[in-house]
Amino acid sequence: MIQNNPRFVNDVERYNKAIEQMEEGQARDEVKKLLTELILTVKEMDNRFVDMIYSKQLPSIGNEMRDKITDLRKKLNDRIKFIQK
Repeated sequence: MIQNNPRFVNDVERYNKAIEQMEEGQARDEVKKLLTELILTVKEMDNRFVDMIYSKQLPSIGNEMRDKITDLRKKLNDRIKFIQK
């Protein structure tokens, strides 16, 4: 499961620490929203994994969700780097 993967857990902790250091406001809210969306997407992918295997939709659904996760991580990293400058 991705949500229990040490790398993912560490990333979520890192994102949360960065959010804690941000000033209240729109940028912080946006980063919180992205993090929540990332966590929910990962949970959804984990929950659908068995279904995807049995329905043979793993390549299409898996790729779409993986792309979404990659996009959300990139946005989070970019926003955090920009705000921390």
